[in-house]
Amino acid sequence: MSVNTGAARPRLLLNAQPFGFGPPAATAALAHELAPYCDELAYFGGGHTLDLQHRPPYHSVYGTTGLSDDERLASLRRLAPRYDLFVTAMDFPEATLARRAGLDVAVYDALTWFWPEIPAVAGDAALYVAQDFFGVRERIAADPALRRSTVVVPPIIPLLPPRQLWWPETTTAGSGRHVLLNLGGLQHPYWTTSDAAAYARLMLHAVRAAQPAGRPVVVTTSRAVAEALGDPAVRTGDRDTVLDLMSGAAYACMTPGLGNIYDAAATGVPTLWLPSANETHHLQARLLAAHGYCDAHVDWADIGGPVEDTTLGHDAPSPAAPEALTREIVDRVRQLTCDSELLAVRERLTDQVAKSAAGLGLVSGRAGALTERFGHSGVREAAKALVRWAGDNSHRLPPR
Repeated sequence: MSVNTGAARPRLLLNAQPFGFGPPAATAALAHELAPYCDELAYFGGGHTLDLQHRPPYHSVYGTTGLSDDERLASLRRLAPRYDLFVTAMDFPEATLARRAGLDVAVYDALTWFWPEIPAVAGDAALYVAQDFFGVRERIAADPALRRSTVVVPPIIPLLPPRQLWWPETTTAGSGRHVLLNLGGLQHPYWTTSDAAAYARLMLHAVRAAQPAGRPVVVTTSRAVAEALGDPAVRTGDRDTVLDLMSGAAYACMTPGLGNIYDAAATGVPTLWLPSANETHHLQARLLAAHGYCDAHVDWADIGGPVEDTTLGHDAPSPAAPEALTREIVDRVRQLTCDSELLAVRERLTDQVAKSAAGLGLVSGRAGALTERFGHSGVREAAKALVRWAGDNSHRLPPR
């Protein structure tokens, strides 16, 4: 990235929504890109988002796990004089607190296409960085107030070195390369860690049982879910480690979060998308299928509900449906933990995984073509926009 603002280097306080893998992964990638251009770079957030935020590249990490709104607001007020801009990946309530604390706010949003209504704080932001996806540019163009402060950037798809690019399998099925079961991004506010582990346990059983003899399954997930599973074969690791596992896999089975989707695009790994853990998963998997970017998909409807195909008319969700859909998924997972139907669901899921994965591993994954449609290296463009904003507004930033 080359930015010459002629002004003092910015002081940025970063944050990520504690919902799945995408927001904290995006923030971590952004931090690495921003670090060389900042006088001060810090992270403010809690929960599983801290798994991906490290020193360096941050100068400071302010953990907020367990703090109330009032406590976080007080902390932000103390920090406000030290930073020029609060940059959040989709944590709109935290952005509102930062505005109340007197900080200018920038929002990085990978879900501009999704929100029934874009949260008001995004329109009030000094900078709104929207990640391109189906319908994003059209939505921005139709909103003059949002358009004023918006920069649309490509997805955070890195250009990977050859060692992290997938190649077709040449060995006989059942030998050689592993299958990657990537269960990152399961944690969200609508269920507990034990619920996420119950979902993970169901997927783990089915994917293992669906493999031919001799085919190993490598499993990755967050630290909290791995601990709850108590399975020594389940791994945790940083994004670079997961990308290595993707590129070396025969194929991958993953939850259809945007972070996983774009990692599949970056590596080219053929992918079976698993049943949704939240509403955005369901809608994203359907969009991939509708536009020809899906290799294979198993959804809840294939194994006995609860998801109905009524939440996606064209490229946008129904305003009333998304939260209710997540709650249905949560209820279903909880029901299965103590239901005699669990064995039957396991068998149906195993059968669907085996059928859907048949033939995967011969050609690269269809998600790779997303880079042709939406571009790549969006983290660089996002960082450039943030540094440029700080340079253009240096006259109104707090004195140092």
